[in-house]
Amino acid sequence: MADPGTVKAGIELAAVLLKEAKRLGLLDQLVTFFKTKPRILVLGCTGTGKTNFIEAIVHESPKAIRKEDRTIYTEAQTLVVGKDPYRFIDTPGDKLRKDDRVEAIRQAMSASGGIAGVINVVSYGYHEYDIPAGKGVDGGAADANYLRQHRAEEIEQLAEWTALLGSRLTVKWLITLVTKADLWWDRKDEVIAHYQSGAYYQSLGDAKALKHRVLPFCSVFHKFYGEAPMSGTFDENDRERTRLKAISTLVSAMLEKQF
Repeated sequence: MADPGTVKAGIELAAVLLKEAKRLGLLDQLVTFFKTKPRILVLGCTGTGKTNFIEAIVHESPKAIRKEDRTIYTEAQTLVVGKDPYRFIDTPGDKLRKDDRVEAIRQAMSASGGIAGVINVVSYGYHEYDIPAGKGVDGGAADANYLRQHRAEEIEQLAEWTALLGSRLTVKWLITLVTKADLWWDRKDEVIAHYQSGAYYQSLGDAKALKHRVLPFCSVFHKFYGEAPMSGTFDENDRERTRLKAISTLVSAMLEKQF
């Protein structure tokens, strides 16, 4: 039996997506799409904000996800629309869970209907997880070496799934969601370019064949590890704009096959 909290989150997320589809004049198409019971794979390293992004889409003022609530094992969350379920498959981001991630991908590919699309969650190195205090912060600012190391880990993780999911016969669309925009917004051109045309994009391999969208995103405002300051150039209006853009893009991506 599905967890009541998961079902509730599913109904809330479905309501948000259906409301946007109605605004775009695409309500009937989205309802039809849901009836195909699609699977949407959520990928990304530990600490990038995979779990929190759905919460942030559903709620205008979400709460931060505690480190003890982060995804450890693969969690296939069933999100319900009436009697017709669709699934966001939230995969573990920890480096030691590579086998679990690959198995989750293979199971989703072999299931009836396969994978509709991929939401790839990244954060330009601003990964936050349970580490000794101060490791990610140097002199009151985000440690540059820490950020470079974690950007490299994001690229390394691509090799696990791009060969499996890099065909439009397997997956229709790919959204790269660059979270924690409140921390890097003062360098947004540099950050977006990294994923849109720079080192990260060049490492996508076969996945370059997919229709790839890069979106900035922010779940909650916070200092990096509670110490390093935010960019100071990203405000609540920016957060709401990126949220609405993510909702609109997700609806459009879901319906791509129908146009």
